[in-house]
This record gives sequence, C-alpha cells and structure tokens, in this order.
Amino acid sequence: MKKNAYFEEQERIVREHDAWYCAHMKLKEQIIREHGWDSEEMDAWSKEKEAHPFPISEGARKAYRAWRSSPDDLEAVMDDFTWDHERHDFISALREAGIVILVVTNQSTGLMEDLHGYAAEGCEMVGLCTITKKENRWGKETEEQIMGIRFWIGSGIGQ
Repeated sequence: MKKNAYFEEQERIVREHDAWYCAHMKLKEQIIREHGWDSEEMDAWSKEKEAHPFPISEGARKAYRAWRSSPDDLEAVMDDFTWDHERHDFISALREAGIVILVVTNQSTGLMEDLHGYAAEGCEMVGLCTITKKENRWGKETEEQIMGIRFWIGSGIGQ
C-alpha cells in the first residue's frame, strides 16, 4: 500500500469530518421529529452545517485520486479534467505531498486549457510518454498502455 504523510493527514481530516457529518445528520432527524422543519432548532442546525463545509478542496481531492492511481509514489496520473477554480489547489496539494511528476492522460476537449493552466502554475512540460495502467476488474488483473504528457511539478525542476 502506498504511503504519503500529506495524503494520510488529508484522509484523517476527511474521516473526522465524516464522523461529525454523520452525527449531525442524526441530530437533524431528531430535530425534525421533536421540533419540525420550521423550528428554531432546525435553523440552528442549518447554520452549524454551513459552518462546517467539507474540509478538503475539490482540487486537493483530485490530487489525491491522481496520486492513488499512479504506480510511483513521486508521481500522479491525472485522467480527469481540472476546472479553473480547482487547478491551483490541485497542483499545490501535489507539491505539498512531495509529488514531482504529473502525467496527464486526460483526453477531454478541455485538455488544452488544462495544459496551459498547469504551465501557469509553474509546471514544466517534459514531453510525451506512455504509462502502463494496471486494473483489477472482476478479479482479473489487466494492463493497458496509456498515452500521456509528463510535467515536472516539483521545486527541483529537472532533478
């Protein structure tokens, strides 16, 4: 199993939030039963929920998924698109996690926007590559060759 202290801390934060959220949803059911939807208690519950947004940005969550799908601890394989509002957090999270290589395998119509966005975040395009993606489907492990574009994202560009 892959290890990364940054992402392990993110997982801990999410587990903590999920536990709070489950307890808060149970409280909602109790408030509805005892006081109704249009009660002061329900208004207070809603304000409390708004005060506890999900603690990890979508960009950071995409960074985690990209790292998880890579066979290398210092690499992330991105097969998804990052929106403008996610891209900075995506690259920042990878850097904070010590990831130095980003392989973009996404083939969406927004690919060019992503590539320019990564360059704007200080990533350096290295060139084309092909990676081997391993999957386990229905108990059978398969390998697939995926075309990608490799970026250096670490502070030690080219190292």
